Amino acid sequence: GTTNHHQQEQQRQEQEHPLMPRNLSRFGNVTATADVRGNLGPASVVVQQKPGSDWLHDRWQAASNMHGKNIPGQHWILLEFETKIVVDSIQLDWETAYASDYRIEGSLEPMTDISMAKGNNSSTNTNNSSNNEKIWMLFDGTDPSQQRARSESKSGQSPGVKAKLPLHIVHTIRPMTTAAKKPIRYLRLHILKSATGWGVSLWQFDVYGFLEKEVVQ
Repeated sequence: GTTNHHQQEQQRQEQEHPLMPRNLSRFGNVTATADVRGNLGPASVVVQQKPGSDWLHDRWQAASNMHGKNIPGQHWILLEFETKIVVDSIQLDWETAYASDYRIEGSLEPMTDISMAKGNNSSTNTNNSSNNEKIWMLFDGTDPSQQRARSESKSGQSPGVKAKLPLHIVHTIRPMTTAAKKPIRYLRLHILKSATGWGVSLWQFDVYGFLEKEVVQ
């Protein structure tokens, strides 16, 4: 009767708008750009629908040769989403040339200038930075108080080194900042420095969450 119809309708709505966070970066119209091309794959490989396993073509790195020579300075990868999203968690699949000192920044407008977010390292981590109020911080890897928002797992063996070093170092981040709940269209991984001295290298940049229209009634 009516109850059954109501349940079917509810199930239909849940199928159309699942309330579970889902991968928003591999599916849909997402564009990835970076400040440097590096010597391996283009930035677009980090949002491949099916992550690749080719050590030369399926990862982006801020290095200038096959020895992993670091391209000096800070680096960034920017994801542009087709529509506004709300982030639940982020998964960064680094190669053995990983980073820990990075920030994840959100905005409704394109972020191209690396200096735009410099005022963002306030202890409150809201969007009240003196430099640019249009960019806010979802996660600051240099802030000791936020370390519990990040977990790490390692797997495989990098073919580029003789030493026992992992092929994948995966960071899962569940942002804790109040600003992390704000809708965004642009998400930037702002890499401050490499943890290894090699140019940082990323296989995949996965973003889980919701479309803004699903969570804002």
